[in-house]
Amino acid sequence: MSSSSRLPSLAPPSDGGQTSNLPVLIMLNAYAAAGAVFVSRAVLKALEISDRYWVGRQIFRVTNPFARILELFPGASRTFVGSLSLADITLVIGVILLPLGILAFGGRRR
Repeated sequence: MSSSSRLPSLAPPSDGGQTSNLPVLIMLNAYAAAGAVFVSRAVLKALEISDRYWVGRQIFRVTNPFARILELFPGASRTFVGSLSLADITLVIGVILLPLGILAFGGRRR
């Protein structure tokens, strides 16, 4: 089997029983973008890069609503490296655990 036949296709399904892969590809790209932003936030916080720079300002502007929700829990404001808090680490761990949860529970068909 060639490697190109395993890649998802955006072509319309030729078989009547198949559905389009487009929603899955859109969700996968959104997950990858969110994961990149959350990991970037953690790196910027660990290196203590503030929102004084345009990179920090843009990433913190997008991710602050998610981190503020997590900071409502007790102990979430504890810092570890630089200004990296437990809330920031939780965002990165969530990015890692989501595909593991889908792999563990989402792939079963009855």
